[in-house]
Amino acid sequence: MSILIGVDIGTSNIKVIAFKNDNQIRISEKSSCDIILSTPGKVEQSPQLVLRTVNTLLKSVITQLKGATIEGVCFSAAMHSLLAVDKENHPLTNAILWSDIRSREEAHHLKTSGIAETLYQQTGVPIHPSLPLCKIMWLKENSPDLFAQTYKFISLKEYLFFQWFGKYIVDHSIAGATGMQDIHSLQWSEPALSIAGIQKEQLSQIVPVTHIETRLTDPYRNYFGIGEIPFIIGSSDGCLANLGSGVLGPDKAALTIGTSGAVRTTTSSPILHDSAALFCYPLLKNQFIKGGAVNNGGNILSWFGRNFRDDPSSPGKDLTSLINQAHAVEAGADGLIFLPYLYGERAPIWDANARGVFFGVSAMHHRGHFARAVMEGICFGLYDVFSELLQFEKNIKTISASGGFVQSDLWVQMIADIFDIEVTVNDQADASTIGAALTGWYAIGAVNRMQDSGRNAGEGRVFLPDKNKHHIYRKNFEIFRSLYDALRNEFPKLNVGGAGSEP
Repeated sequence: MSILIGVDIGTSNIKVIAFKNDNQIRISEKSSCDIILSTPGKVEQSPQLVLRTVNTLLKSVITQLKGATIEGVCFSAAMHSLLAVDKENHPLTNAILWSDIRSREEAHHLKTSGIAETLYQQTGVPIHPSLPLCKIMWLKENSPDLFAQTYKFISLKEYLFFQWFGKYIVDHSIAGATGMQDIHSLQWSEPALSIAGIQKEQLSQIVPVTHIETRLTDPYRNYFGIGEIPFIIGSSDGCLANLGSGVLGPDKAALTIGTSGAVRTTTSSPILHDSAALFCYPLLKNQFIKGGAVNNGGNILSWFGRNFRDDPSSPGKDLTSLINQAHAVEAGADGLIFLPYLYGERAPIWDANARGVFFGVSAMHHRGHFARAVMEGICFGLYDVFSELLQFEKNIKTISASGGFVQSDLWVQMIADIFDIEVTVNDQADASTIGAALTGWYAIGAVNRMQDSGRNAGEGRVFLPDKNKHHIYRKNFEIFRSLYDALRNEFPKLNVGGAGSEP
């Protein structure tokens, strides 16, 4: 039996899944990975902990696959992580994650100086504190001694590959998410490097997402108990979620709600937005992922459940009761509207100073109304991204949904009603992990085209929109959008620390 192992290095969870050659799951392992939260705006993770967790899960799956032929291991990883390492290849920092917003001032400077617009046209990435570009600028300004000691600036996936193979390499999707790669040449951008104050030698070598390494260092070859099995570098979780969801053309979009959220589609060439509202990342030379990610997804519902639960003694981990309370309330939450920007926001507003707001509160509103408004607010944030996307891809007819939220039919139906579009859900596995496996099959030559590797992806349950509910949601969304426009200049005046420190 032929097996391809997909590994997804997420912010909160790491997943390792063994797929048979028909893309059905043979073995699945998963583990959480703690986040370090010490001060507002600071969000980090131990690279050593991530390495140990991936190693443990991968070894467990390999051990369980005795007798099967492992064709390869391919990787998905969250974007925008950054750690500095010295000449001895030891980490000088923890991994600074995408949700860390300590580089707000650096991002603000790039925007107000007009540099951000020029960079966007070259890199395809809107400027925001999540970008490693801004984080490097912040380190240079706030930790000059550490900055001077840094030999390489890398992501978590680059750290893992160096430990396994002794090479600093990065796929061009993760490189694209740094804000320092030219999207047209798929090489490091000299203007971006100059702004960051670094040389290209301080970054990894850029390779395609199909790049293969086989020569594990002796300790890891012995640890995993394997020979020269192909390790395919893979791509970013967002790009691979499109592939895993079967979103390979302009008539479909992929929507994910996990800790954060995103809406993306696939194009054959880079398409850039005049106002820098959406990103564009490379997957293959003729496939680019266009869309936008939001900071505020399932983490917002978790925040609400944790801080406003009925029973203070409950652990607050099971959100089923909260979702049921929300759906006992009619669409529109009786006029209660929520801006979900507890952790600032990326697409489409790219505003790290934005905050959460409940608007329209009256004496009639109870906990169910607030829960409903929170869920609708998360969806409105994603619909805001989708509305921008429709300016370029007007023929989107279907959304493929993935992420933890698909466990709730009620929440998926809310997306269908708000977006006024058919939504499909693939219950097979995590879309990013499936995408990693499909990339692996393509990289080793098991299929001739990426489209063939993903031919069965994206099939599953179908949710059709309710036109009457969409009419209600559309009215509230217009208010939602105007609220941010009215308050955008007020948020910076609050000046009470970071916009949040939980990813």
